[in-house]
Amino acid sequence: MREISDAVKEQNAFRVLCVVLAIMLALTCYGTAYAAVRHDRIEKIPGLRFENLVYAWSKVELDVVNTTSDNVFFWGTMIFLDRRGKPLAGASVVPKTIAGLKKERYTAFFVEGSGEAARRAVRVIWDFGAR
Repeated sequence: MREISDAVKEQNAFRVLCVVLAIMLALTCYGTAYAAVRHDRIEKIPGLRFENLVYAWSKVELDVVNTTSDNVFFWGTMIFLDRRGKPLAGASVVPKTIAGLKKERYTAFFVEGSGEAARRAVRVIWDFGAR
């Protein structure tokens, strides 16, 4: 009887492991397959706009386009707010220089919250700067 009981325990442990791995795989695929992409422009800074905004678990990626012929040093932060104005997440853009008439992929890392929280945001406060 003990041999059958041990075999059943091993079989159950294997099933639990398979279920956990399937859930982890599903969550990984969910995060990449359903990433939110939005199109907009940067209104405060003339000559700069962004084309894509992609949320990931720990970062936000955006493409910044420099439509002027000057090199521009660009940085900024994003604060994601719920419908009551409460901050859900905050991301900081890694500063870079964008060459004139070029596009640059930027990565903003979450300093508060995560991409999951940012997806539930109703509003985003942009605080971008350039030189």
